[in-house]
Amino acid sequence: MRRKRDFSGMRFGRLVANEDSGRRSKNGGIIWKCQCDCGNSHFVLGTNLISGSVSSCGCYSREQSSQRQKARARPPKQCLIDGCLNTIEKGAYGLCSLHAQRVRRYGDPLYITPEALQRENQRKAQLVRVKTVSPSTYRKFYGRHEHRVVAEQMLGRPLRTDEHVHHRDGNKHNNTPENLDVMNWLDHLQLHARRR
Repeated sequence: MRRKRDFSGMRFGRLVANEDSGRRSKNGGIIWKCQCDCGNSHFVLGTNLISGSVSSCGCYSREQSSQRQKARARPPKQCLIDGCLNTIEKGAYGLCSLHAQRVRRYGDPLYITPEALQRENQRKAQLVRVKTVSPSTYRKFYGRHEHRVVAEQMLGRPLRTDEHVHHRDGNKHNNTPENLDVMNWLDHLQLHARRR
């Protein structure tokens, strides 16, 4: 009978043999309980430890596989438009998502929506989002009340703090110049008091 070889405390690659597990292979080989450097326990046949065919719990081969995949991976392609630094993963036609969307909508990747149309579209989207818009609310323009901005453009000067803008038809969302009157705050209050 062959003498049992003691591997206790010996290192084999990333594995350190701790003890005989008491299990045997079909040929009677000793299966050792080993501790891997990654912290996992692993049971390995003694002959595999000696030959070096098993040197970790599997973590080394996973790391090697991950490194090979990273090496094979191609860097993301950039958009074909000059000066655009976006990548084309979410786009089409060799363009990034922004320029591909412009091609689908307008047929031109360099199309820029006019500011007036952009504001109109944003307002329409807001009205769709908020089904019940209170008629007592004022529309905003860059954080300012839109009717005051329109009135200042009509007068060609900034409004004073004591000046109010009156809506002739009573619709606070109708900010056309024909619907607006600029008046003193006291006159404005008296006008609404008479109407009530």
